[in-house]
Amino acid sequence: MRVVVFLAASLILSACSQPAERSAEVASQEAASMAPAALADTAGAPADARGGAAPQAPLPVSIPMLAYSYDYAISAPPKAIRALVTRHETACANAGAAVCQVVGSSVSEAGEDRVSGALTLRATPVWLKRFRESLSAEAKTHGGRLVRAAVESEDLSRRIVDSEAALRARTTLRDRLQGLLASRPGKLSELLEVERELARVQGEIDATQSELTMMRGRVATSEMRLTYESGGVLAPEGAWSPVGRAFGDVADILAGTLAAMIRTVAVLAPWVLVIGGLLWVFRRRLPRWGRKTKDAPKVD
Repeated sequence: MRVVVFLAASLILSACSQPAERSAEVASQEAASMAPAALADTAGAPADARGGAAPQAPLPVSIPMLAYSYDYAISAPPKAIRALVTRHETACANAGAAVCQVVGSSVSEAGEDRVSGALTLRATPVWLKRFRESLSAEAKTHGGRLVRAAVESEDLSRRIVDSEAALRARTTLRDRLQGLLASRPGKLSELLEVERELARVQGEIDATQSELTMMRGRVATSEMRLTYESGGVLAPEGAWSPVGRAFGDVADILAGTLAAMIRTVAVLAPWVLVIGGLLWVFRRRLPRWGRKTKDAPKVD
């Protein structure tokens, strides 16, 4: 009897101990699986922060989306202006439309010594960087120099993010309207109203997509404006250059003085005519007034 009681008690104790052992094993496995993650979290943390709460993850930093525009000016001899414009336009065309595009090009002549040109390009930043670095050397090769180099940038990050959010919202609304139009047949007036709203939302989606494409294109490519001028490079400056410029200004001074005299005459001529007419009338009437005064009887 004692043996039976002992066996029964041992069975009961073994059955009770198995769940405890299993729970302890599960707990140890979970702790082992969590240990590498905990070590990874605390490995890069400072020594004084490992014992406390885990530090917060740094906020993501977004790269600003900037649209760059460059403004360069080259001063060169008159005969070199057209050659420089053609050379730069050909370099852009040879790069391909995917890399560089000629937006506008012009050359004008106001005389043999007055030639000017303008060229506007839109290109990728990598190609445009090499192109800008070669401008000064090319200008010197043609007897000119680079006289202006300016750059401006416009941050389009907020406009692009807002447009993307608006596009997502309108796309969701369009999908709901399409589902409503397909799954809920109703009155003809209600269906027409849903279709009108769907067309309006689709139009806003197309407009937003076009604006996003334009802004992303401005970020992906940069605009460059080139100005070519021939003034000031015909002859080097010397000690007698001020005297030569003074003789050259004589004609301008005489023409300016004559123009001032003509303006003065034009302003005073009407008043001279009016005042002269009044004086003439006054002088014609003055003798009559004098005779009337002499003929008048004296009163004692």
